[in-house]
Amino acid sequence: FDEETSTTGAKNDEDNAVVVDLRLNPERYTGYAGPSAERVWSAVHSDNCFQPDQSEGEEEETDGSCSLSAEQRVYNRIISGLHSSISLHIAHSYCLEMDPDRIAECKVWGPNATLAHERVLDRKDRLENLYVVFAVLLRAVQKVGASITAAVPVEDDFFSDSVSEWTESLLPQINMLAQNCPLAFDEKNILEEGEGFNSKRQELQRRFRHLQQIMRCVGCDRCKLWGTLQTLGIGTALRVLIQDASVAGGLPSQQALNLSRQEAVALVHTLERFSSALVFAHDLKIDKKSN
Repeated sequence: FDEETSTTGAKNDEDNAVVVDLRLNPERYTGYAGPSAERVWSAVHSDNCFQPDQSEGEEEETDGSCSLSAEQRVYNRIISGLHSSISLHIAHSYCLEMDPDRIAECKVWGPNATLAHERVLDRKDRLENLYVVFAVLLRAVQKVGASITAAVPVEDDFFSDSVSEWTESLLPQINMLAQNCPLAFDEKNILEEGEGFNSKRQELQRRFRHLQQIMRCVGCDRCKLWGTLQTLGIGTALRVLIQDASVAGGLPSQQALNLSRQEAVALVHTLERFSSALVFAHDLKIDKKSN
């Protein structure tokens, strides 16, 4: 969520960008696994996340997270929530049977409830972190709804229908949530103004740049597409909530409200991904109880 990336850098990227129809490339099981995928997630959790200090004499059952600062714990929970969302989307649209007549093609798609429970639903912390990221994204979108609209040109044929649905249906519903529901996430929980604010913000920015670099190493094009998109979406949400958050009584400054088209699209799509993941989680838990 760098300011530079959000201005000239993002503009240059958009000039050279290739438009991909996400509806034709849904986030689902791709068969990407093994050592390559393991190295990616190991780099995310071991190298990118903040690591707690394990002091001598500390009880083995503690994870040491108490030694982390507030913004470090929030960052780690966001990364965990991202992993949970991706895992649920894989489990929700899983290849249940390969096509015997076509090489590397799936014949039957459907939910893999066992995988969903093993990776997320039976792990309380992972499920809670999914809600944390959803709350972060929702708070950010509520703050910059008008900026999202302004960032995507209505005359663009690729986005005209989506922009109409956004302005006429989705944005009003999101604003209604802000009015009728209690505040689920307060950005002051990420960073507070005061000594060390800039250095802490720079460290979070550095880690998100590192996370984007890791995503570019993913060996599956579709996985890389969705991982990069959601990383940008979460990074944009944090930029909205953190940058100059103390200005105007906690509202972002005008600079923070200027989003590139890529940021606007990524932010909305990432909110949708986490919203869908929560729906999947709810439905799978209901199915388990009914059985």
